[in-house]
Amino acid sequence: MTSLKRNLPPLTSLVTFEAAARLGSFSDAARELNVTREAVSRQIRTLEAYLGLSLFERNANATALRDWGRQYFETVTSSLDAIARASQSFPSAAPPGPEPAAVAEVIAEGPRPRLLIVDDMPGNIHRLHDILRGQYDTIAHISASDTLDWLARGGQADLALLDVRMADMDGYALCRRIRADPRHSALPVIFLTSLDAPQDETEGFAAGACDFVSRPFAAPVLLARIAVQLELRRTTSALEELLQRRADRLEHAEALIRAIRAGVESYPG
Repeated sequence: MTSLKRNLPPLTSLVTFEAAARLGSFSDAARELNVTREAVSRQIRTLEAYLGLSLFERNANATALRDWGRQYFETVTSSLDAIARASQSFPSAAPPGPEPAAVAEVIAEGPRPRLLIVDDMPGNIHRLHDILRGQYDTIAHISASDTLDWLARGGQADLALLDVRMADMDGYALCRRIRADPRHSALPVIFLTSLDAPQDETEGFAAGACDFVSRPFAAPVLLARIAVQLELRRTTSALEELLQRRADRLEHAEALIRAIRAGVESYPG
């Protein structure tokens, strides 16, 4: 069982891949599974990172299965179909429910992204919480020093929203302190401030921010900018994992070649 768990790809990713490959569209798969297109794309990228292969050819207008993606689909779809038939063969098996909703529940499981909010104005924090609570978990601090203490104690977030003008330490300095910590150097930071001069934005990017949003802002625009940065972080992490996986495979292959060479050289004759 341990070996099976270690070598079996995530089931939710397999189900999502099967739907996208069968329907030929991420959007159609999202409608069938009752999830967002972004969720479908995320699940498929998880599977691709696991396999170390790109299963789909992607461009701005469409997606198409690669040759090895088609071969993998033939194996996956027949296996899932066999599992479904076997599950229904038992007399005590529950009658099938609405498949899209059931799959949606499985895909949606897992923690939501956590956003760190730092602003010394509680009213700003409350407004952000109202905007974000439908999609994200939030942790808020009203001072930079409290934020640094929380991070030092092991606090983790997927993205930070920082005000610039704060009493104890401005957002620029806080961002630089976060960037200096190797544990949080990759944390995406968005400045959310009433400052809107070009030099303010320039200083924000120089401090290490990935985006700069001026108040007043439209909630849908802020949500879109957050989603972009989170997706970039997920993609970067997946690429880093893929590169590490391939580096490990290369190291293993080189070790095997060295062992074979040593065996050949030591062979008598």
